[in-house]
Amino acid sequence: MSRRGRTLVLFLVLTWFAALATGRGFLFNLGYLWLGLLAVAFVWSWSSLRGLELVRRPRGQRAQVGRVFEERIALRNRSWWPKLWVEVHDESELPDHRASAVKVSLGRREEWSWVVRTACRRRGRFRIGPARLVAGDPFGLFPRSRLIPEAYSLVVLPLAKPIPNFVSPSGRLSGGEALRRRTHQVTTNAAGVRDYAPGDGFNRIHWPSSARRDRLIVKEFELDPLADVWIVLDSHRGSQA
Repeated sequence: MSRRGRTLVLFLVLTWFAALATGRGFLFNLGYLWLGLLAVAFVWSWSSLRGLELVRRPRGQRAQVGRVFEERIALRNRSWWPKLWVEVHDESELPDHRASAVKVSLGRREEWSWVVRTACRRRGRFRIGPARLVAGDPFGLFPRSRLIPEAYSLVVLPLAKPIPNFVSPSGRLSGGEALRRRTHQVTTNAAGVRDYAPGDGFNRIHWPSSARRDRLIVKEFELDPLADVWIVLDSHRGSQA
């Protein structure tokens, strides 16, 4: 019960005392009016949040600094009674995620949805949700709230910046050796065939050649061209821009 409701209860008690003390019909009628108002407000507040559902549909659970995270929120009234007003208070951890809203006059079996777009400015893992529904009676005597525990995690990746002056090294073998080098590994470069030797894998068998020569023939492979690129993370705070 709100402060306004407690004040009305005090008026009700004082009115009944005055009516019993004086016996005047006007005071009795006024007491019945206060009592009826409290009863109507309580029933209205009790039904204000019944049958309400809140559904959150994110566009994805990963974002990046500098991009926009988009979320669609739907408020559904499953009951047969319309709602005078409903407040949605979002309790997400994502900075500047303004998903709170107020809906006035939500009809029975009606759905209201809105889209929230938030610019991601900080990297990290953030909780989206829960949300709290707030409603009550039109006189503000019995405010009610209900927690919607639905929540999920959003991972905001760091800002990616292009490096225009970085030249990708050409592929070469380690040590500057020639490309014509056989290997026991299975690569995309097949160099030829040879007879099967103990220890060769069955995935290396070349079945057309084996059928032609009436013995097991396996494929030989060459090393793929490669290049080593080292990425070093400098975590010294003084050197960061």
